Amino acid sequence: MSTELADLLRLAGRAPSAHNTQPWTVAPSGALGYALSWDPARALPVGDPGRRDLFLGLGAFVEAFSIASAALGVPLRVECAGASERERGVVARFVRADECYRTPFTAAELAGRRSARGAYEPGVLPDAVFAQAVGAFAGSAGLWRGGTRVLAPLLDEADRWMFGDPALVGELRRWLRLRAGRESARDGLTGRALVLSGVEARALHAVLRPGAYRMLRPVGLARALAASSRGVLRYDGSVLVVTAPAAPGDPAELLEPGRGLFRCWLTLARHGYATHPLSQLIDCARTGEEVAGLVGAVPLAVFRVGRPVGEPVRSARLTD
Repeated sequence: MSTELADLLRLAGRAPSAHNTQPWTVAPSGALGYALSWDPARALPVGDPGRRDLFLGLGAFVEAFSIASAALGVPLRVECAGASERERGVVARFVRADECYRTPFTAAELAGRRSARGAYEPGVLPDAVFAQAVGAFAGSAGLWRGGTRVLAPLLDEADRWMFGDPALVGELRRWLRLRAGRESARDGLTGRALVLSGVEARALHAVLRPGAYRMLRPVGLARALAASSRGVLRYDGSVLVVTAPAAPGDPAELLEPGRGLFRCWLTLARHGYATHPLSQLIDCARTGEEVAGLVGAVPLAVFRVGRPVGEPVRSARLTD
């Protein structure tokens, strides 16, 4: 790997992805350009069968790589792959350009953005900041703002659905890094990232082990685990939903909304706000229908936004 590509990946690797799977792969292509693909081993076929989160994450990476190229003075432009290339796994290409990508965001902002799954201070997102968040999508998607308490009962239901599905739990278990000594893991979700104490992390690891899960699931494990996170939306705050007028016909159509989503999160972070994805709200078919009715459009992503009470954990990356 060239020094240039390694430097670009070190910055761009801070892009978000579901379960922190980091599914993107970048390889040299053509005259000093790069091709973006994804690793099927890092996809989530059970929880994300339509590849919605996968391509939103790839779109976020495209934006992160573009910001990184501008920060490092590497002039590149993005070209989306055609259908034949996508069949071979190529999503987009970064090709040499006459000038660097124009962006208001810096390397420091790219490196410093974090998700925050802990407690947030009460308070709704101000209108002026919300307007800037909407503008980050540049027309590629809409953005709905609502109160946390409105969606709290739906999150309870979605969590029970998630923890009650053995296949979903099996896939989640693969990406949890809860055992002692796993806090330095470079992918997945550590106990610290999930804001769990050492005791809580060990307990969750224990009850989700295949044998324990099979034994405890019939006696209410899903309800108990959902109850443990019931406070996530039971305060006065804001939830944002990224929307589209219709469901995408091809997952590749989500690359641009994914780029906008990452610009949105960077915009919010610039104002001191953190985000916490709540994909289960639309992964669950029944609660997804409720969210769609509430926002009057097709929901692509759901996340709460606010000022975290404590300093969010900086999750590790494969490119660190």
